[in-house]
Amino acid sequence: MDIDRSIRIAVDTGKTSYGVESTKKALLNKQAKLVIIANNTPQTIKEEIEYYAGLSEIPVLEYKGSTLDLGAVCGRPHFVSSLTIYELGDSDILKAIE
Repeated sequence: MDIDRSIRIAVDTGKTSYGVESTKKALLNKQAKLVIIANNTPQTIKEEIEYYAGLSEIPVLEYKGSTLDLGAVCGRPHFVSSLTIYELGDSDILKAIE
């Protein structure tokens, strides 16, 4: 399975948002299907996201690349620390966490 391709399909065909604050809000409201965080996201932020995700029972996937790599995969010209997926669209990204 190509994680980069699955993320890009979710971004193009599903409903997503970018950033730590929108991720925390989605987790607290139990709106997300999946959260993806870059591997170089600061540890305190990772722990906070994982804590909220555990409370909401929403899976978290740690992306193998940096924030810049995650931004590039999403087609964004900036750093992306976290990506929240609300609707998968045509993506099969949930298979990556099984």
